[in-house]
Amino acid sequence: MSSAAVFPTNMIRLCIDGYRDDLSGRAYNKLLLMPLPFAGYGGLLLRMDDLFEQVGYPQAFQARRTFLQPEKLRGSIHMPEHMMDDEEIDRQSGECRTFDIIVQSRRQSGWQGILMDPDRTFARKFRSEMELLRYICDDLEGAGG
Repeated sequence: MSSAAVFPTNMIRLCIDGYRDDLSGRAYNKLLLMPLPFAGYGGLLLRMDDLFEQVGYPQAFQARRTFLQPEKLRGSIHMPEHMMDDEEIDRQSGECRTFDIIVQSRRQSGWQGILMDPDRTFARKFRSEMELLRYICDDLEGAGG
């Protein structure tokens, strides 16, 4: 790429550094100051979902159940501040594999979006987190992990 890609706020650059029985690596988003490390499939999903909840984008179509008192709940930020620039995110890659994930919506307690290669030559739509993980695993197993 001659110039850096543009990363919308609902895009995650997923850098997979390890893959044996489980995933490990880093996730990048322009609303983060630092990469978001993750270990395991569950860790990845929980960290990404927490990020979406903190910034309020993409907005959930259902209220999250919580035991916190209402005054301790964090409201969504409508105009989040960009922390990491597109060029910095574009330079990142995983030791095993790199994906860009665009989460377009969060309906029926799940994510819907697109999984892509960083060069945008491969794109696959997903309708849930489980489908997203299946596509990632299929790709890693096909590439020899």
